[in-house]
Amino acid sequence: MRFARIAFGLLLALVGLLVTLAGAVAAFWLVGPDNTLATGSKPLASRGLAVMTAPDLLDRHGPTLHVTAAAAKPVFVGVGQDIDVASYLGTSEYTRVVRLNPPSDLDTQEMKGDVAALTPPGGLDWWIVKAGGSGEQSVAWPIADGRYDVVVMNADGSPGVDARVVLGVELEGAFATCLLVLGIGMVLLVGGLLLMFLRKRKTPAPPAPVIPSPMPYTPPALQGSGRVRRVATAGTAVTSLLLVATGCVAVPEKNAGSQAMTRPAVALADGQAVVKRYNEVNNQANQARNAKLSETIEGGTTLAQTRAGYRINSKLDAAGKNKTKPFTYTDPQIGAPEFAAYPMRFVAFSGVSDDPESRQLGVWQRQSAGTPWVLTNSVYPLATTKVPPVDDLRVPTKADMAKLPILPQTAGNDLAAYLTGGAKSSKAALFVPSPRTVMLLSQRAKSKVDAVKADYISTVTDTFRLSGDPVTFITSTGEALVFLSLTEQYLQTIEPGHNAYFTSGPETAFSSMVKYTQTLHQNYLYQAALVIPPTGKPRILSLDGQLVSAGGS
Repeated sequence: MRFARIAFGLLLALVGLLVTLAGAVAAFWLVGPDNTLATGSKPLASRGLAVMTAPDLLDRHGPTLHVTAAAAKPVFVGVGQDIDVASYLGTSEYTRVVRLNPPSDLDTQEMKGDVAALTPPGGLDWWIVKAGGSGEQSVAWPIADGRYDVVVMNADGSPGVDARVVLGVELEGAFATCLLVLGIGMVLLVGGLLLMFLRKRKTPAPPAPVIPSPMPYTPPALQGSGRVRRVATAGTAVTSLLLVATGCVAVPEKNAGSQAMTRPAVALADGQAVVKRYNEVNNQANQARNAKLSETIEGGTTLAQTRAGYRINSKLDAAGKNKTKPFTYTDPQIGAPEFAAYPMRFVAFSGVSDDPESRQLGVWQRQSAGTPWVLTNSVYPLATTKVPPVDDLRVPTKADMAKLPILPQTAGNDLAAYLTGGAKSSKAALFVPSPRTVMLLSQRAKSKVDAVKADYISTVTDTFRLSGDPVTFITSTGEALVFLSLTEQYLQTIEPGHNAYFTSGPETAFSSMVKYTQTLHQNYLYQAALVIPPTGKPRILSLDGQLVSAGGS
């Protein structure tokens, strides 16, 4: 049995040697005292705009991801949700990391597309973590469950990325586990060597006693076999302990799913920062009457109204003596619904610094991840108007829409018919009007009566129409908060044999001293906000208009 003991000892020593080497390599080369398994510095280059990981590459969560990049040019490193990164890169050319082969290899795939420079990434607010600038840039992020991408690109958003990148994953307790493996390997190695070379010391046998009956005798060879079994049992126990100790720590959890994620359109602090930036840029644009500057913070109907207002003010106040005084939207309350794709929108409900009797209710929209937030809808309800809470807003589902007594599109068309027909319209009974709506209809009714008194005006028509699709949100109270745009054409028919023209007022910004023989028209653009409750009439929160053109035929 001595041969069996030596053979088993040799096997145990070989296993111990392999485990010792594996533990030493893992502890002092792969992992290290910082518990981080890293790829080492790898050159990553792309002719396109970025190098990014595929969304399915980070398929486990829990450990901390470390990314370090260095390049000759200022470099940017960021981690973002795939919703945002995919929208930001869009159809751009970039390099995708599709596979990691620890410890040092990775596979890439070239994604063809445009190479036009992107918006510099550092100024975008949707990154989970980011770092950018000259020299080495590093980020650390506890990997979350979901679809996330790591992006390395030039800090200015230009094409042609050439950086050296280190990717590492910090596993809590990894270094200690590797040391434990090293220790177990050494125990197995020493145990194997002892079995191979340590011989039991022989001693003289004592005189055999006289006993009544012979006792069972265990041969020395079998005693050695029992020692082998005890060593093997101890090794098995230690190995089992190692598996139990490291099974949950060393293996991160698999992500729950790979479906598209949703996220709030904006964080509270970021939404407030958007409003703050709007205040600053808007006041600069107002002082300069600079529509180009307004384009960086406004869009849609809001921008169209601003452009028309600047044109009118430049005509009526060419010397610039009556420019809009600086004002701000104060204490904005942010309502940010969840979105799974762009465009994204959020709502802000604010005070107005120069008008304590009014509030501002606006919709900010971001068309893609690389574009700025712009104010697309903006109304000014009175401070006494009951506005539903904007926190916990959500994008309406089919089930939400089915609960409404009237759909937003239908409500918009009915509102246009109500404004066209005036206070006596059959649609008037469908709405609870705002004070300013009542005032507008009263002014239009008076204007029609006064116009036809003139010898040169034959008839007057006033027509409102819904423009575009309503923007709808569902509030925490189950009501629909709806933003609409409407157009109005105030048309005057000229009596035969007469002519008419605009001699003063806002209309002269679009048509001054031009004589018309058939019609005069003034075109207005309105923004409206409605609340459609589950029961009852829709309430008009505000209706705000701006003359946008004038002329005739």
